[in-house]
Amino acid sequence: MKGGQVLAKILKMEGTDFVAHYPFVPVTGELLDEGIRVITTRHERTAVAMADAYTRLSMGHKNGVAMCQSGWGAHNILGALGQAFDDLSPMLMIPCGHRMRQLDKRVWDSTKNFECTTKWSARLDSVERVSALMRIAYTRLRTGRPSPVLLELMGNVLSGELPDSDFSYEPVVGWKYQADPRDIEIAARALLRAKAPVLYIGDGVLRADAASELMEFVELVKVPVITSIKGKSAFPENHHLSAGMRGRAQWMCLGRADLVFGIGTSLSGSFSAPVPPGKNIILCNIGEYDVNLYHKVKHAVLGDAKLVLRQLIEEVKNQTNGSGRKINEKLEEEIAREKELQLNEWMPKLTSSEMPINPYRVIWDMMQTFDRKNLFITHESGNPREQLTAIWESIVPGSYLGWGHTTNLGFSWGATMAAKLMWPKKLCVNWVGDAAMGHNSVEIETALRENLPILTVVSNNSGYAVYSTRETSRLPEAINKKVVSPSSVISYAAMAESLGCYGERVIEPDEIIPALKRGIKEVKAGRPALIEVITSFEVDRISSRIPA
Repeated sequence: MKGGQVLAKILKMEGTDFVAHYPFVPVTGELLDEGIRVITTRHERTAVAMADAYTRLSMGHKNGVAMCQSGWGAHNILGALGQAFDDLSPMLMIPCGHRMRQLDKRVWDSTKNFECTTKWSARLDSVERVSALMRIAYTRLRTGRPSPVLLELMGNVLSGELPDSDFSYEPVVGWKYQADPRDIEIAARALLRAKAPVLYIGDGVLRADAASELMEFVELVKVPVITSIKGKSAFPENHHLSAGMRGRAQWMCLGRADLVFGIGTSLSGSFSAPVPPGKNIILCNIGEYDVNLYHKVKHAVLGDAKLVLRQLIEEVKNQTNGSGRKINEKLEEEIAREKELQLNEWMPKLTSSEMPINPYRVIWDMMQTFDRKNLFITHESGNPREQLTAIWESIVPGSYLGWGHTTNLGFSWGATMAAKLMWPKKLCVNWVGDAAMGHNSVEIETALRENLPILTVVSNNSGYAVYSTRETSRLPEAINKKVVSPSSVISYAAMAESLGCYGERVIEPDEIIPALKRGIKEVKAGRPALIEVITSFEVDRISSRIPA
């Protein structure tokens, strides 16, 4: 077997569904021969985004794979791989490398250059070592604190040959571990004794595929739940104990809490609720790295979120003779009241008839139009992220993908195509601004070419993100005039049409829902669609911070 055949065979054995790449990698034929789909994107960054998102959406069951060319190709993956690293995505990155004899010259060395954005990096330097190195890679991908792994595919491997009789490989299962029973006992007792505890949930619950265990635990301990941006959707936000990710209910629960019980989160507060000073904290996480990293932790429980939650459920039952905590009807009423007050406060924006259209009206109309039980949605960074995360109510695990520790504009196209690969029958949507349209928006052509019909909804205020009234006042008068005159604004709907996709521009508020329905119809027919809405400069946001 040639080296490329060895690599492709191992990837197939490890359950690889597809490899995303740009613009060409020398093992394409070998991958296709093994039945692995090869997806060619328009930029290396999107290929990495697809592998990253697919890994996260699989909830611990798949490791996405991306490839790129050597040198200049590897230059282009740095931002995307950095995002995967900060978001703890255990994807496999395989950049092509030079021949071993060239390493003494001034060439791009991926193993060294990506040490800061990977859990482990090494060279596939000979065909004889491919099996051993791939075994190490998948062990590290599937065990312990998750992060990307990089293997640089050297030219020597592609030209090398391995006798069929010498090939030996078995898929790596990976190892997960429970927590120390004593730690579980202490954590459960503290939670039961607390007068006003709150559960703070991160994406470690989603990565461990532990949403059902979380629901069982919450119903047992009857404690309000808030989430981080990456943990959003781990717990249904229409549940009577959900305090959401931002806003009044979250402020109330977190502000009065005498115990913050974190599960699968670092409690960094990045684009999420920061933990107020002086709170008692118990942190349940996959490893020691996040303990005492952002906050002083009173007690830590180390282990896989699914296994730890199962241990906590049994321990709470043991300490309460199976009854759990008593229902706090007053607290549940207060959460419901704060949610209602929040909705009433924002309803004028959610139902606004102003022109240009308020972006919150677009989000609200999307919520009224889409079947949220059969949906995936994500956003771009900046205002689209701030607006969607505050208003959108996620009710199914994995139906929303949050990101933001390191943000690359354009990530949502790769993420949404990955979701369509994961769930072909779901409506997969990305909510973007006009700034993000300058980054990777041509990937809608990739969606068409690869038969991945996604729906993109663009909030086009023709002035990029706006974060404050002060910033709005400094915008050039010409930009403000463009917003008032949609005919002078660049047409992204026309761009989509020119690429062979469905495109439609919306100017009047009453046309949002009909346009969305036409977009859904096109997507169901197999064509990617882009609905462009001419929006206003909306500067108001629902803060994740407790008001002073």
